[in-house]
Parts: sequence; structure tokens; C-alpha cells
Amino acid sequence: MRILLSVLFILSIFCLGCTGEGPGKDALVPQPSSIVYQKGKSLISESTQIYVSGPELLPLAKLLQKSINTISGMNLEISPEDRSENTIKLIMEEGLASEHYRLIVSEEIRITASSYNSIAMGLSTLIQLMNPDTETIALKKVIISDKPDFGYRSVMLDVARFWHPIETIKETVDLLWFYKIRYLHLHLSDNRRFTFPMDEFPKLKTVNNDGAREYYTIDELRDLVEYARLRGITIVPEVDLPGHSNQLWQKYPEVFGSIDPVSKKARSLYVVNMANEKTYRACEKIIRRLADVFYTSPYIHVGGDEVYLEVIKSIPEYKSFCEKHRLNVALKGDANELFCYFINRMDEMVKAAGKKSILWEGFHGTGAGSQTISKEIPVIVWNTTYNHPDSLLNNGYKIINSTWIPWYLVGAMNLAAPQEKGYNWDVTHWSHWNEQIENIKISSKAGIQGGQISFWEQNHYKVIPLLKESVPVLSERLWNNNAVSDFGGFQNRYTRANSIYETLFNPVKIKVSDLLHEQDQTFLKTAEVKLESDIPGTIRFVYSDSWKLPDMKSGIEYKQPFAIEKSGILTVQLYDKKNEAIGFPVQQYYQKIIPAYHYRVFGPAPQHGWDSMPDFKELGVIREGVTGLMTLGRLEKINGELFAKVKKEGHIEVRFNGLYNPYALELAGVIHIPEKEEYEFRIQTHDGLAELYIDATLVGKGKEFDNKPEDFYAELDAGAHEIVIKYFYRKIQNQLSILYKTSDMDTFLPFEGLVAPLD
Repeated sequence: MRILLSVLFILSIFCLGCTGEGPGKDALVPQPSSIVYQKGKSLISESTQIYVSGPELLPLAKLLQKSINTISGMNLEISPEDRSENTIKLIMEEGLASEHYRLIVSEEIRITASSYNSIAMGLSTLIQLMNPDTETIALKKVIISDKPDFGYRSVMLDVARFWHPIETIKETVDLLWFYKIRYLHLHLSDNRRFTFPMDEFPKLKTVNNDGAREYYTIDELRDLVEYARLRGITIVPEVDLPGHSNQLWQKYPEVFGSIDPVSKKARSLYVVNMANEKTYRACEKIIRRLADVFYTSPYIHVGGDEVYLEVIKSIPEYKSFCEKHRLNVALKGDANELFCYFINRMDEMVKAAGKKSILWEGFHGTGAGSQTISKEIPVIVWNTTYNHPDSLLNNGYKIINSTWIPWYLVGAMNLAAPQEKGYNWDVTHWSHWNEQIENIKISSKAGIQGGQISFWEQNHYKVIPLLKESVPVLSERLWNNNAVSDFGGFQNRYTRANSIYETLFNPVKIKVSDLLHEQDQTFLKTAEVKLESDIPGTIRFVYSDSWKLPDMKSGIEYKQPFAIEKSGILTVQLYDKKNEAIGFPVQQYYQKIIPAYHYRVFGPAPQHGWDSMPDFKELGVIREGVTGLMTLGRLEKINGELFAKVKKEGHIEVRFNGLYNPYALELAGVIHIPEKEEYEFRIQTHDGLAELYIDATLVGKGKEFDNKPEDFYAELDAGAHEIVIKYFYRKIQNQLSILYKTSDMDTFLPFEGLVAPLD
């Protein structure tokens, strides 16, 4: 009995192995691998000092100092004195494994690790523990010993399809630091833009239609690398080769491509000219420059995905180059051998620059012909069709999981899996949007280095709203892989952690009244905007019709609520007494509409979408409200967000703010027919089906999934007719267009010309 009482007493003091769902109730995301709660609290007050064991940790001390000031208003001193109490200590010491840190909250607060990056991770944990009181921050006493299960935790930003300002990338860095994601992978080049500056090739420096620069300067990139380094984040650069390289072979065909002898113009190779030594010399310059600018990264990503090889076989130098390098399989018509030769040459350049290569899964097997891809190159497996993950692992490669679902965020395909889908994922799982490609679950984690979110084809203003939902889940699943609790428990921890994140980085709250539906952010005539912040400072705002980040220091100082009377983008930013920004700008789009339909959105959709119109009665209502007639301004906003544009003629509003995955939709309204006539209706979807009902009669039933128009006929009497449009899209592009014409009309007109605005 005495032993039992002793055990119970100990358990009343310590909470062994507790997580955020336990008695500690802390908002730790990801869950630490080991956490022990003790009795009592430790207080951080104005008299608390920050101590670092060496000058190399001073940037982290300043980061902590700034974070505490933002959260509580306290200004802690950074002191060279190692006091025994009332001190936060950041101490570098040998003995702990890579990315292993210890955090002790007692009379003193101590973070120890053997590397700068690990101290940075411990710092994010400490900040997540904070719960400020009126004059102090009270922390539960706790001992945390923590390290990740997977070392490669990464987010990729595609900054080449759409232009991303440096400010947004820095905000992403802070998000990754807060949730302990180690790498930020920048996809710097693609067919649209080459954003990495090369003075040797000035024509690669992309500008937009307004003449504005859409490439980064060397100084900007060096500053970004340093900004990330100070937060323990490593930026991995990617210049995608040999495919996705139109900018190179179109603008410099004499270097990266091939010139047609008749037209004297660049041939459409779809890859850089892998059969020309000039290409290799130019690529070496790019690699050397990348290695110099992104000096903190152990890796350079050289691309290797979606390589189309047919055209290159027709250029004159193909045969002689293959003969010279004994690429006999390529000589017989299999250009994959040349592709693998190119990858191996790139790998040699990367090694010569003191780095390691990373590849997309784009080659088959271990290579082709005489060319074997080095087993030292980690491979990011995304599509599973070029190389099966089991095949790569069995052949000795290390792999990184960036499966389509849930880790591909793609604007043109409306893909952004909800948190629960990410939480139920495991690093051994691959799931494809295409139902013809099987889901994969491999038997062992051995050889898997980690996972990556790949954020493709999105504008800068979508980055944080989407990533702050998905990054915590990825981190949770890669950090403490086996400690999976219920999703509800994670949501509770995430909600608390996100509130701290918002305080630090998005401290201005936007409250808009008179919206038709708060989530849709639409209004009829005017809407009133109120801006608030729990943190003292000056709020500035800009309301415009452009998503371009304005100069917020010259924005309007917010003093009282104001009205908006037209569609536009509201940008807000908080500044302190020294006129320095607190956090980052926040942007929201508000749309003035002419109300046309009552809508209901239904879901959830099955993983691979519906094959036919679903029974809406069997689905849940995700959202309902009122939506408006399509306008030219709204259409421009829609296409401005998409890599693959929607059809302009007769486009119907089928998009809703914050909904990124397939759903079914019902629109109900009224059309007005001027006189009795036979009408021809043309319905066109991209990857879905639609049905048109007039006075409860099915007039048009779509059957085409392949972006083809379908025509239907109905004789209508003069007057008002109730309409219902049922629609869904499966997986790729959310597009619905309806046109009409009568027998005396030469061309089709938009269906919405008949739709009467709602009262």
C-alpha cells in the first residue's frame, strides 16, 4: 500500500508523456516526443533576462525578445550574465543528436541543443507555451526532450508560375519556423518565368505587362537566405531542368536550345538542348550562382520532372552527341538515356559546387542504357507513375513523400486537402487525384527521409491562408509519427497555437458588417469595415482593385470604421511606435454583387469525384447563401488566380471563398422571357456535369466531361420562369458556362442576360 501511495503521489506531481490533450492543456504543434509536467509555474516578467551561451545565438535571443514584446508588451533585456534564476537561457552544448533540443521550464528557463537550428526549434516550442497574464507570462513547469522522426520536412513554393513578393516568402519562413518545418524549397523557374537573376543572360529577367520586375535581385535573395537562416530555416533552390524550361530555350536558343535553319527562330524543344555542350556550360554557371547565393542549403534541386523527349531526337546534333558519349540506347531512339546522362552531368556540377542534388521522380527504374542515376540523390515521389516508391527504395534510393493528396496545393486544380485528410495520412501513403492511378501504401518507413507540401500555381495572397492550415498537420505527422491522437485533440491544440501565430504575424483583425455571407465576403451596396488589434500600435490600410502589395507605410491610418462601396482588395498592416511593422500585411477581397441566385454547396465529394450527378439529398450542405451575376471585373479576378483560365463567354459564378476542393452546387433563380420562343441553351463544363431545370422540368442534362459544349432546346412562354442549375466538378477545373440564343439570333449570348436579379 505504501508503494502504491508513493506512485500516486508522484503521478500527481508529474504528467509523464503528456501532450496538449493532457492536464497541461498546452498548444504544442507538433507534439513533442517527450514531455513531463511538474507542479507550479514559472513567471516571465520585465525583470526576466535572456542569456545566450555564445554570440552566434544572439539573433535567436533577439527573436525571442521581439516575440515576447509582441505577445505581452514586455521588453526583456539580453544580458551577458548567467544568472541562476529568472533567466531564459539559450545554450549550445555538445552531446545531443541533430535536431534534438531540451527545454526545461523551472526557476530558470533553459533551451539546450548542439546546433543553432535546434535552438530555434526549441524557441518555437517555448513561444507556443506562452499564455500571457496582465503583467507577466505564466508558464507551467515542464521538461521537454524533443526531436523529429523525419529530418526532411519541407514546403515548396512555386514562385515562377505566379509572381510572389519577397514579403510573402518571408512570412512563409516565419510560419515554417513556428511549426518546425526545416526546409523551404523555392521553385525558381518554369515556362512562365525565370526568377533567378543571371547577368550573363539578361533576357531571362522577366517583367510583366506593366513593366514591373518579376524576378528577384541577388541582394533580395541573399537577404532572404539570411532571414531564413536566423530562424533556423534552410532555403533549397530549384531551377527546373531539363523540362519546364521555355524561358531558356526560347530566349537563348543559341545557348539552351536549337535554331531552325529555315525560320532562324528557336525550335520548340520543350527541354533544354541536352545534346549541346553550350547548354552544359551555361547550366554550370547557374549551378555555381545558386550555390553561392543559397550558401546555407546542403541541396540544389535540379528538377527532372515531366520531360518530353520526342522533339530533341530530331535536331541535327542529337546523333553526333550521343555517338561521342556512347549513348547507344539513345541512338536507337530511347532519349531517356540522354535525359539520364544530363541528370548525371548536373549532379557532377552540383557536387563540384559543394552541394547535393535533389530530383523530382521523373526517371524510370535506375536510369536508362549506360546511365544510372546516383543512389546518393534523394528523389521526391509525387506522381508514382515515373517511379513507384517501392521500386526506388528497393533500388537503394532515399525518397521524400510529396503525394498529390493531401500535400499538393494546386490552384488550377482546386486542390487543398482539408486538415483531417492530412492528419489521417502517413508517410508510407501515396494518393493520386486520378482514379486510374492506384493508391499506394508501402510496408516500411525505412529509406523515407520525410515529406513535402508542394504549393503549385497559386498567387501570393493564397500562400498563408492555405499553408497555415496544412503546415501544422505536415509537421505533426513527420515530427512524432507514431503519437497520433484523435483529430479533435489536434484541432484544439492547433486552434490555440494558431492564435499565438496570429498574434505574432497577423495581429490585425478585420471585421466587416453587412456582408451577405461572412465566408463569401460579398455585399450588396455598402459594407462597413472595422479594424482591431490586441497589440498597441497604428493600423494602416489600403483599399484598391489590385492584389499587388502596396507600400503600407504610406497607407491610410485607421481611426474609425469606414465604408466600402465597390469590389476591392483590403490590405492592412500594424506598426509600432517606431514605425516598424508588426507581423505582415493581410489581404482580403470583398465583392459587390448583383444578387442573382440562392445557392447551396454540397459535399463531401468522394476522393476521385462523382462520375454522374449525385443525389443532393444524400449530401450535407457545406454552405448556403446568395451569389451574384458574373461581371467582367469578377471574371478577371478569377482568371488572375488560375494557371489554366476559365472560359469567358457565359461563365457562371461557381466559386466560393475558402472552398478549395470538389463540391456539388445548386443555384436557384428566375429568368425573364420577353416573348414566346424556342430557345437553344449551350452548356459547357470543364471537368464536371451540369443540369438546367426550368419550371421544375429538366431542360438540359450534361454528359460531357471533356470541356465540350452541349446544346439543348426548350420552348418557353413569355414571362418569369423559375430555374435551378445543378452542377459539380470532379477534380481539375471548376468551370460552368451557359449561353443561349433564339432562331433569329446569329450568335450565342450569356445566359445571365435572361436572369432577373433577386429582390
